[in-house]
Amino acid sequence: MRWWRQAWLLLGLLVLAGSAVAKGPLYLWELSDEQGRPRAWLYGTIHVCDAGCFPLPGRVRTALAEADSLGLELDPEDPALSPRLLQASLLPAGRRLDDMLSPDLRFRLARAVTRVGLSPDAVQRMQPWMVGTLLTLQAAQRAGLGTSQGVDLWLARTARARGQTVWALETVDRQVSAMGAGGDSAQVASLAEVVGLIERDEAEPYFRRLLMAWRRGDSLAVDRMLREEASVEAMTPMLADLLDSRNREMVEAIVARLRSGRRPFIAVGAGHFGGPKGLLAMLVEKGFRVRQVSEE
Repeated sequence: MRWWRQAWLLLGLLVLAGSAVAKGPLYLWELSDEQGRPRAWLYGTIHVCDAGCFPLPGRVRTALAEADSLGLELDPEDPALSPRLLQASLLPAGRRLDDMLSPDLRFRLARAVTRVGLSPDAVQRMQPWMVGTLLTLQAAQRAGLGTSQGVDLWLARTARARGQTVWALETVDRQVSAMGAGGDSAQVASLAEVVGLIERDEAEPYFRRLLMAWRRGDSLAVDRMLREEASVEAMTPMLADLLDSRNREMVEAIVARLRSGRRPFIAVGAGHFGGPKGLLAMLVEKGFRVRQVSEE
């Protein structure tokens, strides 16, 4: 089912772009060791975009070509990915989404689902995090953006065509567990936030603000916007696992990879980079140097 493949691309936090060729600072950093020797590149990926995203900036394409491998959160071409996601995204047999919601949220959700072109009945077997993902996907598509031009997939196919190894920093089970962190209350609170965004017609403006921050290479602004959008207290455990815990795990996976002497190009969702608990800050704490790359 094609939409399951599309939906997993939104499991990371959405960062959208309408053009990837802007001049100035890029969402790309060169990682060097304490002696100043280049060791890797870190790139903030765009999970949802349009045809204007391509070609990627020249400095990004050059960095990928110079790397010996490509590291992604997940391999989008892994044949086991969609079946596992389908399995994890369904509620236990006999349980319906409406059973988890207040009467008010049931009504609001049905209205929001219909508004973005989905069937209210079709979402009843899904986990709240998957329904929120699909609502966000549909809202992005209505804003002229979609997953068919996803940068992760382009990177994976380009690397394989060159004979570069493609490896994953984590598993789909790890991402699914992060989406469900905090239990039902966190999931329902997150779903309510997405519904509210659609009700207030704020989805497209929010995506565009993220776009502008991404185009400026402003990782701190992206981090701030994502955390502000998930500021409901019930969502705190989810956010802590979705970003902070996974960031620590990704850093350990990156450092382990570098110990082998390899020089990879590592691309993960741009929401993982900024702030004191982001990848950049934690890699500096590990003794690495980071330098943001600019497109001339």
